[in-house]
Amino acid sequence: MDIEDKIMTLEQAVVWHGKLKAEGRKLVATNGVFDLLHRGHAEYLAKAAQAGDALLVAINSDASARRIKGPSRPIVTEYDRAYLLACMSFVDAVVIFPEDTATNTLAAVRPEIYAKGGDYTEETLVREEYAVMKEFVEKFVFIPFVAGHSTTSTIRKVNGEAVDEAAAAGNGLNPKLNLLYGRRSVRKYQKRLVGDDLVQEMLQAAMAAPSACCKDPWHFIVLKQDETRRQVASLLKNGGFLADAPMGFVVCGDLTKAHGGELSYLLQDCSAATENLLLAAHGLSLGGCWLGVHPRLDRVDGIRRLLGLPDTMVPVAAVAIGWPAEEFKARTRFRKDAVTER
Repeated sequence: MDIEDKIMTLEQAVVWHGKLKAEGRKLVATNGVFDLLHRGHAEYLAKAAQAGDALLVAINSDASARRIKGPSRPIVTEYDRAYLLACMSFVDAVVIFPEDTATNTLAAVRPEIYAKGGDYTEETLVREEYAVMKEFVEKFVFIPFVAGHSTTSTIRKVNGEAVDEAAAAGNGLNPKLNLLYGRRSVRKYQKRLVGDDLVQEMLQAAMAAPSACCKDPWHFIVLKQDETRRQVASLLKNGGFLADAPMGFVVCGDLTKAHGGELSYLLQDCSAATENLLLAAHGLSLGGCWLGVHPRLDRVDGIRRLLGLPDTMVPVAAVAIGWPAEEFKARTRFRKDAVTER
């Protein structure tokens, strides 16, 4: 098949898959943006192709990629991305879809096998896509990523930003501290669930925070239900994006467990835990945003009532968490006038 013939309309792909089925061959499908192809993409697609007899790659259109990745993306146009994929010998067909998810494409083509990167599980696939696919997909395949390869890292290198310890800092920041400098408040998220394994990692990191006399007064409420997040968001000014995040937390402190029963120590302990949680999220390639609750009594009382908390439990902060749909540069707000030496 010629390279350009591999780039199909949805209707053509449906007919093509019908012919494969008639021959007793099984189709593997995967989807993504595939902007700035790199070795990680190539190895992933090669392994995906090995899971069946033919490989279909569905890619986001420029408009949908922009909605998901932000106004600066994609770097490469949709047809050029499709053409580069079609040049790969193990890619048999490419379809461009205009929606934010590949649901309609998958529902029409009905592949026997679906492949996705190793940071996904069946539980964290886009729910809309999974609900459709479970009706006809015989096998889900999750392929580990190749470490050290990402489009975002490539873009940052081109822009002169530090992306690892070996990269030139460019902005004067120590690349060894990128976990700190790169953590930013993320308020836009992809339509993708956060797995329980990642939630556990964040909670473990949060509870590694310092605590006065090791009293550990913190208590974390995991906001899994859409309606609960919506209700919490309605109590927080400028916190509407929590309702759109795939998950979140309410970080509380128990006064009966705080050092000396003092609110001041409770607030310090819970704030340290909240920052640990956010840094862990960033280290896991997630994004998060801290939403203040205490000392606003209307927020404290509202969340207490909503979640059925006793008076001794103090809601300190809410945190929205999800896979980022926006990008930020590493930075610090260092000011010399904020430092005094004695």
